Amino acid sequence: MFERFTRQARATVVRAQEEARRLGHDRIGTEHLLIGVLRHPTEPGAATLVRLGTDDEAVRAAAARLVAGGGDGIDEEDADALRALGIDVAEVRRRAEEAFGPGALDRAPEPPEERRRVRRILPFRGGGRGRRRERGHIPFTPRAKKALESALREALALKDRHIGVEHLVLGLLRSDDRLTRDLFARLDLDPRTTRAHVLADLRRAA
Repeated sequence: MFERFTRQARATVVRAQEEARRLGHDRIGTEHLLIGVLRHPTEPGAATLVRLGTDDEAVRAAAARLVAGGGDGIDEEDADALRALGIDVAEVRRRAEEAFGPGALDRAPEPPEERRRVRRILPFRGGGRGRRRERGHIPFTPRAKKALESALREALALKDRHIGVEHLVLGLLRSDDRLTRDLFARLDLDPRTTRAHVLADLRRAA
């Protein structure tokens, strides 16, 4: 599929990987892809999001608020992926709340000394996977893979022979996982309405 990506779309994926690495994340999620898209603000699709009041800094802020105050930000698909790695989300939450009180994972990040205490309590080592992947390839989360597959379907539906930034935006807007829906909600973007704006802008540019 990636051989059909335009140069700008490939650069978007590279930007998403850089963003995930910069944040110390060991998977590329839809939030990283959205930031990657918005690093190319004049490209079709991205330009529509900018016109609607969104930029990469707004996405970073919205994602941070989602993690700090919006609950787990983890849907069942993500939980299944974590279970496959031996991480039980419910058990992580139980142990954190036992050590730090109810809602501990819903609060803003703790100072470094508190994070060290958390790593001693949680049933998996924090940071190891991120360090091993510091210079290597970072895999996509299942929801990000779905968004990329949706981008391909969008290109086919529009009878385009390439996959550009505009198709990545349309693919992200088709995401049905809770985290991505919540992210768009925090950006005050309704996916269906935003999709209509993107398609209208593409028709005008044709």
